[in-house]
Amino acid sequence: MEEQTIDDLTEDLVLQCLARLHYKDILSASWVCRKWRRLLQTRHFYMIRKQLGYTNQLACFLHHTRSSPPDSNSVFKFVINVFDPMSREWNRLPPVPNFINDFYVSIQIASAEGKIVLICDGRGDLATSLFVWDFVTRRWWKGKDLPTIWPFFFAVGFDSQIFIVVYKGNKSNSVWAYDMRKDEWTELPQMSQKISWCHELKVIGDELCVLNGCNTKHINEHCAEVYHFQTGKWRLVERDLEQTIDSSSPYCYTTFDFHELRKELPELKSKFISHFSRVELGAQSLVMVTAVQNSRHDWEEILFMRSQYGKYERIQTVSSEAATYVLSSCCVEV
Repeated sequence: MEEQTIDDLTEDLVLQCLARLHYKDILSASWVCRKWRRLLQTRHFYMIRKQLGYTNQLACFLHHTRSSPPDSNSVFKFVINVFDPMSREWNRLPPVPNFINDFYVSIQIASAEGKIVLICDGRGDLATSLFVWDFVTRRWWKGKDLPTIWPFFFAVGFDSQIFIVVYKGNKSNSVWAYDMRKDEWTELPQMSQKISWCHELKVIGDELCVLNGCNTKHINEHCAEVYHFQTGKWRLVERDLEQTIDSSSPYCYTTFDFHELRKELPELKSKFISHFSRVELGAQSLVMVTAVQNSRHDWEEILFMRSQYGKYERIQTVSSEAATYVLSSCCVEV
């Protein structure tokens, strides 16, 4: 009987085997041969891996760091730290090649198809730049710049696209989508412009929600404007400020009671909290709290893992002598 080797397998069977690799072994597997490298970089590989349940959810934090001592003229830099909730390990992504982050005034991260997307809003006439980190090749690559100089706020990923809200002045907002497969930006159909201030951008099911930031009884504002991916149309969601928000409201998906967190964690009661962020990791979530110590230059980061049963466990934070606070965060499934 003729001996069979792995080279005799069909591409579908090879993908089924490769999809079961731990994400840390994918880079080594890509060095075996050109065929494997090509298969590992296909969308089909990612989709099979996800369907089989072999993906890992990682928490990514865009940290604002200080590269110089507090007494000097501080220059703030940005780094991306990745936390693996299974191994409890921290890793820092390498810097973007030829990237000078001092020139950018706003930076956000989001994830799509197992990749991290870094979007940078430049000063003055500098274009809004986009970079993609690929966990398979462990490299950054440059995406197409946003074709507008208007500042952007918030970024969220869905399928192979990244969505951002662009502020165009005079309380006018628009939403742009970046398609990683095509390396193209597209402006979504115009909203009604009844959302005066974007509070958050969130994907819920098959809809993109632009949440309103005005949550006051003195202003008759709409709750959110919602874009349906299938129909390509927007709809307004009203909010009755006299009643409790029901489960159909997009705000229910973003509610995070910080006072409840203080109740659950007495150690936070004596601290001055300047910032907190949360990353959903399936049934679990990571909560990172930034507390100010003796002076505005003295920061402490505290990280908690919240289980699906509501129990909190303190986690060791990223080891950094210059970390300040989290500017943006996301979950990436690799």
